[in-house]
Amino acid sequence: LCLDTPYQRSVLHYCKTIARRNRPTILNLSITIPESFDYVKMRFSTEYKFSTFRPFLFDLEKEACEFLSSKSRDPASEIAFKVVFEKFRSIAKPCPHGNRTYNIEYWVDPQTLPKSVPAGDYRLTTTFTFKDNVTMLKLQTYGTTRRKGIFRSMIEW
Repeated sequence: LCLDTPYQRSVLHYCKTIARRNRPTILNLSITIPESFDYVKMRFSTEYKFSTFRPFLFDLEKEACEFLSSKSRDPASEIAFKVVFEKFRSIAKPCPHGNRTYNIEYWVDPQTLPKSVPAGDYRLTTTFTFKDNVTMLKLQTYGTTRRKGIFRSMIEW
């Protein structure tokens, strides 16, 4: 789900989800960024649904160009890299970026997620902004983890 459209300095052509039977849903989007940039702030905010969505353990804000060129990352950043960028070698490279159209088909690979997270509903809000704080792209994705195994969730340990 793309939020806060239309964007001032990028052109979102389409942003849709494609449901697949017994497989993860695909986020399919196309965005043109007509200018070159060497600084992008990215923010990942995870929320867990109790009765409403509330902040969860994971709230990360990084400068993307530095983040992608760095090999040493903290554990939360490493999870974000594996979940979001590892699939996209054409995007996951050092800056400069931009001045092109990005066509993205994305789904979450369960193997990239942490092994033990509480069962329930989650919402991940991802925001990419230019240096002057103008939104390049803002996404909200929803997901559900199921209980499996002997323990119903990590909370019962």
